[in-house]
Amino acid sequence: MLVVNGFNGMGLHTLFGIIRLFGGAFKNFIFLEVGVVDAGNFKGVHEVENLESNVKTDVKRYVDFMQKNGYYAEGMSVVGVDVVEEVNQAAAEILNRFPNAVFFGGQLIFPKDSFMLRFLHNYTVFALQKRLYRQGIPFVILPIRV
Repeated sequence: MLVVNGFNGMGLHTLFGIIRLFGGAFKNFIFLEVGVVDAGNFKGVHEVENLESNVKTDVKRYVDFMQKNGYYAEGMSVVGVDVVEEVNQAAAEILNRFPNAVFFGGQLIFPKDSFMLRFLHNYTVFALQKRLYRQGIPFVILPIRV
């Protein structure tokens, strides 16, 4: 199960990293994207509907790509205000269907680390790993070098 935040370079690099590092160990992929509702900028139901639509489209692109390349793939999309909580809830559903699922996420790694880089870039993946690890759920973070 791969947690993504859009059909973008980070998600694709993480996906290709799984295939490269683990070879043929994984033949089935589930993509999960959480559309985050920003309560501070919330402008109505129409905006949430657009967010849901965009998230579903992104996930479908991953699923279509993997299916065209001979893999089994499914997608899940949810909308909420807390990524960690939404992934945690989706994890229970995924594990009911696929008890041996391994969860993956990507994290940008910069050549030189600084306070500003840490401040500007999201570390949600580490919070996800910590939450799922506490439940005994494997969560692998793959580095994406910038």
